Amino acid sequence: MASVDDLTRSDRLIRRSAARLGQALAAVETYAEPALARAVQAEHNLYDRLDAEFGLFTASEAGRRMGSRSNAPRNLAASARREGRLVAVSRGHQVLYPGFQFGPDGAPLPVIAGLRALAAEYERSETGIVQWLCSPTTYLDGRRPVDLLRETPDRVLDVAARSWGVDW
Repeated sequence: MASVDDLTRSDRLIRRSAARLGQALAAVETYAEPALARAVQAEHNLYDRLDAEFGLFTASEAGRRMGSRSNAPRNLAASARREGRLVAVSRGHQVLYPGFQFGPDGAPLPVIAGLRALAAEYERSETGIVQWLCSPTTYLDGRRPVDLLRETPDRVLDVAARSWGVDW
């Protein structure tokens, strides 16, 4: 059971968060639809969960993870991204690389290049790839594709092609 101190801290945090959200909304120069505000919050929440579960790495951190010993390890990650072997998301002014796409040796998982190629074919963004990977899908009996990247990469690619290729 939560203590009075825990509840007081939670109440203070909620009030502070609400005040800061109010300030952010007030800074928007035009009317913001509630759905837009919810979408922005959902994206922030997703990135918080990604960071907690897999890590979100700067280009320098990703480059070092990939084994760069250069003075500019970010170049290795940026090059791999340009070549379609990594995905990245923008958070604020930073470009961040989700940790799920690196193998135990630090190399990019080959399935990411396959997903990038499919994404180009179906006009999906890198952010769209990341969001799809982290969302449960009925194609996988409610599992997330990200959980199968190492285990069954061909299945992930097949499911991506089938789900991204649906015409309504």
